Amino acid sequence: MRKQKSKTDFKSGAHQPRRIALVSNSSWYTYNFRLGLLRRLREMGVEVYVISPHDHYSTKLIAEGFHFCQLPIAVYGTNPLREWRGIQQLIRIYRTHRFDFIFHYTAKPNIYGAIAAWWCGIPSIAITTGLGLMRDEAKGFSRLMVLGLYRIAARLSKEVWFLNNDDLRFFQERGVVGPKKSFVLPSEGVDITWYRAGEDRGAHKPVRFLYAGRIVWSKGMKELYEAARYFHDQGEDCVFHLVGFIVPDHPDAVSFELLQQWQQQGIVRFHGETEDIRPFLAEADCVVLPSFFGEGVPRILLEAAAMGKPVITTDSVGCREVVKEGANGLLCKPRDAADLIRKIDTFLALSPGERRQMGLEGRKKVIREFDEEIIIGHYLNALHRFLGWPARRKKNWVMR
Repeated sequence: MRKQKSKTDFKSGAHQPRRIALVSNSSWYTYNFRLGLLRRLREMGVEVYVISPHDHYSTKLIAEGFHFCQLPIAVYGTNPLREWRGIQQLIRIYRTHRFDFIFHYTAKPNIYGAIAAWWCGIPSIAITTGLGLMRDEAKGFSRLMVLGLYRIAARLSKEVWFLNNDDLRFFQERGVVGPKKSFVLPSEGVDITWYRAGEDRGAHKPVRFLYAGRIVWSKGMKELYEAARYFHDQGEDCVFHLVGFIVPDHPDAVSFELLQQWQQQGIVRFHGETEDIRPFLAEADCVVLPSFFGEGVPRILLEAAAMGKPVITTDSVGCREVVKEGANGLLCKPRDAADLIRKIDTFLALSPGERRQMGLEGRKKVIREFDEEIIIGHYLNALHRFLGWPARRKKNWVMR
């Protein structure tokens, strides 16, 4: 390991700008989920770098005034030579820019980035944003290999953060990371001033259910389709809207042809992608996410609750973090279309006033637990602990 010479005396306030990098597998993900953090760091005089593969959101980050470095990592690739080149590329980037601190996100950046940061003598934190299909016992050898690599990354990182307690226990029970290096970040937060509850829609028909996210089987698309078909066949006055994108190279993507077939049958109404989910949420009566994917904390559930919308989701990792059963939403069994249908039936039986109250309880929960300001506070506290930045307290910040 080559020790990096510090550029900045944080306590004495040296003049050279501080440099912080966020490394992930998607510019889209960074822009949509961490823009508030990026802007806060910039406001503090930090030079902010985003390192990720190039996509159509990379230019948005540049337009915001952030530095962008392209990372040639294939999200779903397994070619060993290309993966090794990804580590080498990270080392070159880290050596060139001499960052003061690095936050890594998602599996490949967490693992490769931790190795590269350690080699360059830069402190870093690995943040698992959900374990996805890694929880699947059927993955066998590949899962063991990833866990082994994560064990190395945990040793080389200052800390490993998780978005829910289930993922933390999963890693600790398998000896990947110890309790002293573990921390649960309560989601990636949501801007409660951007997502606000609208006016009471009152009694109306049809009742509108909304799914928003990737169109993949592990998000519960089969169960959602079966539920939508059931209510369609029953003549129930409700409609199911889908907003999101198909990922052709994803291991369990729903095909374009099948989605078109569902739409032609009149079972669902597909709206494609959107850069602003708020108009769809405003028109929805309930958000449905029957995911059995290893979620961190699904952003759409936070956005829905922040806008005062009840949610129906699975009693599964990450999803149950957002819902208190019967208070701000309903929980169904994962991979169980019949139970999803029962919960939708329960929601349809509620009065408009009961639905409204359920939505308002959701917003209260988001303000109390998932406000973006709380999350940013945890990041700044980490920089205080490891770099000696002045501890700055704001409302809802929690010092550890």
